[in-house]
Amino acid sequence: MKTKLVFWSIVIALGGLLFGMDVAVISGAEQQIQHLWNLSDVLHGQALASALYGTIIGALFGGVPAEKYGRKKYCFGSVLYFLYRPSAPPLLMMFFFLWHFAF
Repeated sequence: MKTKLVFWSIVIALGGLLFGMDVAVISGAEQQIQHLWNLSDVLHGQALASALYGTIIGALFGGVPAEKYGRKKYCFGSVLYFLYRPSAPPLLMMFFFLWHFAF
């Protein structure tokens, strides 16, 4: 029983890494980022590696909140986070300017 658990954990982690590689590299955005920010080859490699580091961390620790709160609640929370995240910086900047000019 335990060997099956280890086997499937490794398979799922590798699937997450493959998904991260698809998102970071195969999507084609990495070439545009390199040209947009004028990155050298070393910095370009570090930018891609940071996407893979995030994928590894997500594969290693993503199951902890899913086990604690349940898979459905965790997936729903992830959806809310990914909907909220793009709107956070403009809202924070607006709050900062309002607070700055109020005092």
